[in-house]
Amino acid sequence: MQRDIWALVQLYLHRTIGSSQLARLCFPDISYETARKRLRRLQQAGFTGSSSSGRMEGRGRPELIYYLTAAGAKALEHHQGISWETIPTGPPHTYHKEHFLRLVDVRLALKDAEAKQLLFDLDFTTGREFWKELSLDLSEVQEQADATITLRYPEAEPIKILLEIDTGNFRQTRHWEPKIRAFLKTGFPIWVVTGSAPRIATLRKWTQPLLEEAQVGPGKCIFGVYDEIIQYGIFGAGWQRTDGSITDLKPRQHGQNRPQIP
Repeated sequence: MQRDIWALVQLYLHRTIGSSQLARLCFPDISYETARKRLRRLQQAGFTGSSSSGRMEGRGRPELIYYLTAAGAKALEHHQGISWETIPTGPPHTYHKEHFLRLVDVRLALKDAEAKQLLFDLDFTTGREFWKELSLDLSEVQEQADATITLRYPEAEPIKILLEIDTGNFRQTRHWEPKIRAFLKTGFPIWVVTGSAPRIATLRKWTQPLLEEAQVGPGKCIFGVYDEIIQYGIFGAGWQRTDGSITDLKPRQHGQNRPQIP
């Protein structure tokens, strides 16, 4: 069915997705238990594999993560025209697992905001697909954002935003500075999701001179804490601009000034 193909597409875009996440993305109109059965059928048919996510879901059972198999990759080639040889298959490295899941969580937080009509026309493209759109050779582009978000605030024009999920292991000169310089060349604002508030202080210090070098304001790159975003939502969490000032990103009523997002 088309929804099954859509589930395979999401696994291609995100590399791996938790069972509850995949149910919300692809089967929102049916119960979670029914969605789990659908996901099991995809696995039984050989299109996906699964392993433990390391997270727990309701009823005290460990949540599964799903990933594509070679058969799933070939199904995408047949239905979507994506070369199966370019599609990552098999379980992700343990080190990367939580990073991938957090990216999906932020996407779902954005979808929740769209459902509440705090934003409209949401489009979420993972980094691999975005840089491909720019006609850049992926083998030479090391500074890919995790995702590119397009959204529109009420009564406003659409904006495009680069999203980066901080792993906590970036080094200043080896990783962070080349990455942010590449992002700034696109002209898009940058949202960085970190694991803690102290980590934001470090990244702000590294980022400030790069914004000055590019001659852009402190709102060009903003920082939020993952746990706050998941608990309070995209617009409920407190985001810090690079100069330390705070924005909640909430869209204002018509006639009021919205937070500046260059």
